[in-house]
Amino acid sequence: MLNEEPGFALTSSPESVSLKMDPTGKVYVALQAPFWGNSPETVATQVLAEQLQIDPQDIIVTYSDSDHGLNGTGPGGSRFTVMLAGAVVGAAQQLREKLIRVAAHMMEADTNDLELRDGKVGVRGVPGMEKTFAEVALHAHYFRLSMPDDPSLTSGLDAAHVYDHPVTTLPADDRKDLGIFYPIMGHMCHLPVVEVDIETGKVRFLAYVAVHDCGTLVNPMTLAGHVRGGVAQGIGTALYERYYYDRQGQLLTASFMDYLIPTLHELPEEIVVGHVETPSPFTEYGIKGGGEGGRMGAPPAVASAVEDALKPLGVKIDALPLTPRYLRTLMREAQARQAAAAA
Repeated sequence: MLNEEPGFALTSSPESVSLKMDPTGKVYVALQAPFWGNSPETVATQVLAEQLQIDPQDIIVTYSDSDHGLNGTGPGGSRFTVMLAGAVVGAAQQLREKLIRVAAHMMEADTNDLELRDGKVGVRGVPGMEKTFAEVALHAHYFRLSMPDDPSLTSGLDAAHVYDHPVTTLPADDRKDLGIFYPIMGHMCHLPVVEVDIETGKVRFLAYVAVHDCGTLVNPMTLAGHVRGGVAQGIGTALYERYYYDRQGQLLTASFMDYLIPTLHELPEEIVVGHVETPSPFTEYGIKGGGEGGRMGAPPAVASAVEDALKPLGVKIDALPLTPRYLRTLMREAQARQAAAAA
């Protein structure tokens, strides 16, 4: 009997950050998920610098350990930039509010008249009337008794925020409404041009173009690296990577001596990356996911390109990886069918 009930039904996938401004005005960001090569430090620094109008050099990114960190799901599923940006924005708004409250007391100004600008809190329209973050932070840390008697105005400047995507919803019980499971997906188009040696079955790349729509670009350089790395792994899926077992079920490709992954020699000389920006209405800054595009776009695109190259032979591809041995088998079978049809 088919059991349609999931055995471990999670309904949230949050991300979190905590912030602390020290008495010199420097901000420490604690991320709650591991670093997997997707440049979360860059994302956190850029978003926080914009939110607080602070020099990126005054932002230090650290990591919490698993025992002391806040809720976090971590990188995976093209979600991390979207979720991390949401968490940083939420925490930054809390820190901004306290900065302005302390500065308002120091300058005897109304909080509604203050703004953050270039590492300072100042009065709108009055360039000289301002306090640096260092001045405000020093006051917040060490002069609590000189501030208003407000229980929420505690010593120091810190904030934390757990971000759950506000648009995500569960499916209806009757399944007529499947809910909004993943409102952060990007889109991509991959165009590989390949040449197949019909004698050896070797596939050679003549060109490769990958165009992605990841919404608003946070950092085009790191995103392009993300896409290129994903393309490399996708090419590995398409042409090389496979588990082989013997008759006893023993894995024969248990190390990279036997399990093939592409190197620079097997990849295109240049992977041209393009970006289309269609901001999402559901995320902070309009960001969409970008992590999956390379590895998910490359395998079907490469398979289609190889099939198109071998179209004169009548080759049809329905399985991966397209190893030289497998391609030679497909070509021999296609040629045999053509010969039989001609006979």
